[in-house]
Amino acid sequence: MRESILVTGANGLIGYEVVKRLAGAGRNVIAVDRTVSDVATLTGNAFPLEIGDQHRLHELADRFQIDAIVHCGGVSGPMLGRDNPAALFNTNIGGTIDVAEVARQRTLHGHSCRLLFCSSLTVYGNQPQDGIRESNPLLTRQCYASSKVAGEAVVLSYVEEHDLDAIVLRIAGVYGPRRRTSCVLRLMIQNALEGRPTYLRYGQGFPRQWVHVDDIAAGLILALDVEAPTERVFNLSGGVNPTIDEAADIIRAVIPAADIRLDPGADPEDITLGLLSIEAARRVLGYEPSVTLRDGIHRLIQSMRSGDRPNQ
Repeated sequence: MRESILVTGANGLIGYEVVKRLAGAGRNVIAVDRTVSDVATLTGNAFPLEIGDQHRLHELADRFQIDAIVHCGGVSGPMLGRDNPAALFNTNIGGTIDVAEVARQRTLHGHSCRLLFCSSLTVYGNQPQDGIRESNPLLTRQCYASSKVAGEAVVLSYVEEHDLDAIVLRIAGVYGPRRRTSCVLRLMIQNALEGRPTYLRYGQGFPRQWVHVDDIAAGLILALDVEAPTERVFNLSGGVNPTIDEAADIIRAVIPAADIRLDPGADPEDITLGLLSIEAARRVLGYEPSVTLRDGIHRLIQSMRSGDRPNQ
């Protein structure tokens, strides 16, 4: 079991939950992010770090003798970076090169170092048929998705050319109490709790593969600890592909006064993707999502009612 683990993007939605679980299990976690105000409460080894600060990254890796990197850092969704695609590419691709090189250098000097790379379901682009497997073509129409495809190529080329121990996780749309980027679930709930209507010009009949952050954190730790994996790329999702109006019905059942109106059709800023297959993750990693959308929405409503706010 890998015991000294560096987590990038540790103050974010996924990174925070990964650090929380690892630290709670007594493992040595080194948390890095632009700001570490929240995650510092979970581990004594939390350090501010800008993506691109390679020297600091190598210094921390050597000081703590890391044997794994969970790379959650970077621009975290297609809704971000649209106005500055060059910065998005520099951050997501450059940051991935940096962590891959740290892992390579650790391995080169006789220290096993596994790298987990958080990719995205957006790499598949528009493929509406169900059963999307890791062997499906990667069809992108967004700069964000393209940066993830490029990151995967970097990581997998390090695997082939430099014998790096690395795993790529293609992650569905993550939600949870600490999410700070645009989230239609949170929007509908927040409006309902505050007595405001929600009207979207899309959503009725439009599928969106949500997965609770607890399931993704659990999947990442399984990938961290799996021995001699026979495959290197895995889909991680909730195993379902509900429509936005189905989610709205769950919210209405909990908050009867919720006024949610959705027009038919696809979100113009999203992809139309069939159900991801998680068979490989089940078979190789032992992954099994446990939080249903109904339970996850109930948890989110409860946390928002209690005044919980997304991380800043």
